[in-house]
Order: sequence, then C-alpha cells, then structure tokens
Amino acid sequence: FGNGMIKAGMACYLVHYVHSQHDTFFGVMECMDAILCRCNPGQIKADGGDQGKFDDSVRALQKKGIPVWPSPDVMEFMGAKDALTKIRNLNIGMPDTGTYYTEDEFIAGFKKSMKFQPRVIKQNRGSSGEGIWIINLKNADYCAGFGDATVEDSDELILMEANDNHVENHTVLEFINWCLYGRDEGKGAGEWASKGTGKYLEGGKAAGGQLTDQRFCGRILEGELRYNMVNTVCLGVIHKVPAPGGMSAVGGTGSDYFFYDNGVISDTKLSSCEYSAYVQKEASADGNHHRCAAEEGPAKVEAGTHEKKVINVDLEALRKKFVEEDCAILMKTLELPDEPIPLWWTADMINASLGKCWEAVPVAEQKWVVGEFNCSCVGVSKCLPAYCKPDTPNVSWKDIPAEEA
Repeated sequence: FGNGMIKAGMACYLVHYVHSQHDTFFGVMECMDAILCRCNPGQIKADGGDQGKFDDSVRALQKKGIPVWPSPDVMEFMGAKDALTKIRNLNIGMPDTGTYYTEDEFIAGFKKSMKFQPRVIKQNRGSSGEGIWIINLKNADYCAGFGDATVEDSDELILMEANDNHVENHTVLEFINWCLYGRDEGKGAGEWASKGTGKYLEGGKAAGGQLTDQRFCGRILEGELRYNMVNTVCLGVIHKVPAPGGMSAVGGTGSDYFFYDNGVISDTKLSSCEYSAYVQKEASADGNHHRCAAEEGPAKVEAGTHEKKVINVDLEALRKKFVEEDCAILMKTLELPDEPIPLWWTADMINASLGKCWEAVPVAEQKWVVGEFNCSCVGVSKCLPAYCKPDTPNVSWKDIPAEEA
C-alpha cells in the first residue's frame, strides 16, 4: 500500500509505533500532512502500551487539522461487533441481531436466540476469528418463532471457532461460563481446546466487553464476499470460500480465494460471477454439506458421494445497491454522523437467503448481509503467502508470487 502511494507521486513514510517512544512518535506525526493508521485493536495493549493514550494523541492531531484514517472513534464504532446490531434494519442487516453488554443480558438473550436458530456469537476484541463461535443445538430442536421457547442449561451445543475451524462440544451452561469466566477455576466452564481465554464481557462496555449475537447463515459454506472499498469506491471483490470441512474463510485456514477486479488493475469491471463446487450428498457430523477439493470432485461425483453445485452472484448489482442505498446513511447509522466513511475499509457479506445451502437462489431474490466491517488494518489477501503462522514461521515478502508483488 505504501509503495502504491509512492508510485502515485506522494511521499509515504512507514513508521512503527513503539509505546516507550510515544512522545517522539507523535512529534514526528505532527510533521505529516495525513496519517494512515494500520493497527488492530488490542495490539498496542498486548505490547505493553496504552491504547487510550495512543487514541487521545491521535485525536489531538485531528484537532490540529491533520486527517487520520481511521480515526479512533471510527475504528471503535465501525470495527466493533455491535455495529452489526446498529445496521440490522439496513439492506445489509438482519433484524434479529443483538448485542449484550451485561451478564444478565447475555444469559437471557442467548438462551432465547439459541432456541430459535443456529447462531454466531462474536466477541468484540481480538481478530482473525478468535472468539467467534458458530453454534448449533446438537439435537437441532429449534422452536418455530423467536421467543417461543428457551434452551436449558443442560442442552448440548456443537461449537466451531472461526479462527481455526476446530469443533468443541459443551452444554449451554458451560458455554455461558466460558464467555463470562474463561478458565477460572470453579466457575464451571469445563475443559476448552480454544486458543482464546474467554471472559468476553470482562471490563464492561467501556473496556470493549461485549458479545454480538447474529443468526448463523448456513450459506457461509458457499463463501463470503469481501468488498474492498476506498471511501465509496469499490476496488474489487474477493470471494472467500471455506476450506473443505471448514466454516470460516479467514486467512490461514486453507480457504480458496477468488479475486474480481473493478477496473483498478485491469480493464475488467464487476459483473456476475459463477462458482462451482462438488458437495457431499450426506451431511457431515456437524450437520452441514461440505464441499471437497476441486481436483477430487469428478471422481467423487462418479463414486456417487458428491454432486456438482453452481452458485451465481451479481457482484455489480450488489455493489450498486450497497453504495447507493446503504453507504449514504452508514456513518449516521453507526452513530458517527460527523465522520467520513473510512479511506480504506472492507465489508464482508454473507448470503442470508432462505433455503438450504448450495440450493440456487435467483439472483434477484438473494439477501446479502454484512458479517463484519474492517477499517483498522485491512489485509492484503494476495500477500497471504508472506503470512507467518506456526506452520510457516520463516516466510517473508519473497514468498509472494512475482505476478502479485
């Protein structure tokens, strides 16, 4: 991104923030015409710094007339998971979305929503899918209407965490205790394999303690659409399809990514796209019909275990509706009426249309909703080969294919 600005004729300096050199850093920032901040929530605190001190210094720069993208307030309000609750009545929202800030709200709300439909429970802190749980009732005994019944503490849940697609089985009470108390001894959460720590409401609303409760869209297996935006201009779309057997398409999970340019690096503009997958005829243990690897598909179709499915999406029609109808009122809806739309941000959209996953829905009848906004540290997906993980600790920018560099 920095190189792109330099090639456009601007001076662009990459400056790392070190909390022990706070005053020196912001003294340098005062010499800049504008600042692009790339830092995920929690990273400064994890490094021993003070996020509040950093944010206050950024606000001081803004008061001096130096634009900062994103501002601390935009990062907080737009990046927070309760943004999904605020947009629930827009085209890109779902009306049965809610956010919990207290223990009592969470216990009562979750027991009611969990009995209605499979859920996605999202913590506000963290990134890359940690603390985002896709949850199903093990007995699939859902009620017909929202609020008609509630789950019992002893009801069993099947949970998959989005950061690595691992699956756990717990009771309702154990999950509630995990969200509230984590691994604290004697609190009844049981044993958890998660890399996280739970305690999602810790510190209260002021400290970012909250849980957002959204209906699970089973069509996530068909993939999500990441609209890569600069202000209200769409640079392109990434169709991110979960790996075979997985439910999440975050980076590092083996997902397939398909890139659609919107006239930025080519003459091709957004239009309709088509995606083909080879899907199980019989559901897996988690109750879902997963795809297999594309190269294995024909053989599995011939063996009778899979069938070919084709999904169609009008990317341009969705972009047009999103930009013209939702973006125009987005910042006001997010309670940021005096802030501009971020310079660089993304909206991840999921097909929430009714019906079974992999069953085609006419394009005109499709309902796409936002599962997450990201304006704090937008990832560059084509640079994923340089992404250091436990199984790839020594990769670097040299591992990015030459045609993508």
